[in-house]
Amino acid sequence: MQVLPWEKRLRPEAPYKHRSVVTLLGSNLSSEVFLHLTKTFSSRDINILRIEQLDYSDHHVIEVVIGSKEDHSTVDILNALVKFKEKFSVDIAVQEDTMFRRNKRLIVFDADMTFLQCEIIDELGKIAGAGNRMKEITQRAMNGDLDFKIALCERVKLLAGISVLKLEELYERIPITPGAEDIVRILQHLGYRIGIVSGRFQFFIDRIKSNYKLDYGISNQLEIIDGKLTGRVVGDIIDARAKERALTSIAKKEGFSLKQVVAVGDGANDIHMLARAGLGIAFNAKSIVQKHANAGINQSNLELILYFLGISGKELQELRDVSKLSPNSTW
Repeated sequence: MQVLPWEKRLRPEAPYKHRSVVTLLGSNLSSEVFLHLTKTFSSRDINILRIEQLDYSDHHVIEVVIGSKEDHSTVDILNALVKFKEKFSVDIAVQEDTMFRRNKRLIVFDADMTFLQCEIIDELGKIAGAGNRMKEITQRAMNGDLDFKIALCERVKLLAGISVLKLEELYERIPITPGAEDIVRILQHLGYRIGIVSGRFQFFIDRIKSNYKLDYGISNQLEIIDGKLTGRVVGDIIDARAKERALTSIAKKEGFSLKQVVAVGDGANDIHMLARAGLGIAFNAKSIVQKHANAGINQSNLELILYFLGISGKELQELRDVSKLSPNSTW
């Protein structure tokens, strides 16, 4: 046996200057999945350096460290995996293999159909008796077919006359996305800063921020006079670019690199925010959004995001247990 020093230039992965981590999440990651994955990478001269199993219970999760001599961006790798993803119905995240991958410090969620399981503005439309018209405009805006600011103002006009009491009643029945409470509690335990940046309304975001002890809540301000909505928005409108600015502003304020930021959203107005974050996750998102994110989850469970942060199933269970005992866990 010959013993050699573990110098960086002698390590097996040394020839591969460009390294990425691909996380696969599915109900059944069979041998056929690995075979096709290997073929996909091999056809692009990408080598698999290491495979680690993160979980094998309700969800099968693996991390695959890949390397290549040529530079492959996360977009290149995601594009290479498009057909693979369609064939096996797996959720995928692609991240550069750097120290920042497991050192995220800030997570920013969209609200509607991400942290919440509804479109608040559509629910308000139903209260105002304009549900169908509201839903139509919302769909066009989320698909990117209609300018967000124009769509927002058109819809808010339909809400004129709704009382604050009705807003309060709506808040009490808004459904939270499964896994939202768990991921917030766990990430708070790990010291994350957590925020919601939404194109909806501050009235609801303030209450969510308070209820879950979030650090930030940024949204649009509905004008209320004499206890009723006027049908107008006051102040700057939080559109796609404003969401991006909010994310970068929060990161700067906290002293974090954008590589330490996770952004989660589903609509066209989240695209710029997702693109700016170190890890942008398209959550049950429209196809146009998935093209601009380096990760995607197509299941209604926000807790699954934790796997993309490199947390294993065993660690996740430990975090569930210990976070429930945290002094801050009063909700």
